[in-house]
Amino acid sequence: MTKRKHPRKFKAFDLLELANASYADGIMDLSEYYTKTGKFKEGSGDGLARFVVIELLETFDPKANPYVQLRTAALAIESAKEQLADLQDHLQREHDNARL
Repeated sequence: MTKRKHPRKFKAFDLLELANASYADGIMDLSEYYTKTGKFKEGSGDGLARFVVIELLETFDPKANPYVQLRTAALAIESAKEQLADLQDHLQREHDNARL
């Protein structure tokens, strides 16, 4: 993996664009949920994309250096992933124990 040079500081828009680029296959489009100034905007359709944008914006610190900004974003998504996995496990257990 090659190291990529990043700007001195990301703007929220830059971080969202970087995250959006991870969906090159077109499965999810985050850009429906943020403006060119990096502000959240309401959209419709993809709740997961909306959720990701909100998580990234809520944890974004414009004063932090890019290393911290990227690490914070990665930790926010990791935390969300763990919480969703716990939710999925709970729902699966409920399903397995359901009596119809």
